[in-house]
Amino acid sequence: MLLVSYIFLLNECNSQVRNIEYKDPVEEEWEKFQKEIKEEATASAEIIAGEQEEATAERQIEEIDEQIRIWSKVLDFELKKEETKKSKQDTEQMSEDEEGESENEDDIHEFLDWRAKKSYS
Repeated sequence: MLLVSYIFLLNECNSQVRNIEYKDPVEEEWEKFQKEIKEEATASAEIIAGEQEEATAERQIEEIDEQIRIWSKVLDFELKKEETKKSKQDTEQMSEDEEGESENEDDIHEFLDWRAKKSYS
């Protein structure tokens, strides 16, 4: 321990004679280490941020695709609803036409039956 203190004092005196600031090599190494750790932490944070943005974009794309599928189903149901509604209207129209035709046929038969005892005026 005494030897380490003596070397430290010699280095300090040597730097004072040369008019330069004395820096402890251990302290220099510690500062260099901290600087490298800070740089690596910054690089790591940038990588993590990029991965998070990518994951967010992928998740949003999946959600949009799901919404498109759902809206497609809604559109299909709307089209089926319209087809069913039109088919129902056509069926109702046909049955109304058939009822009207049968009434007209009855009227025609009634007028053509000259043997009927009814008098038409």
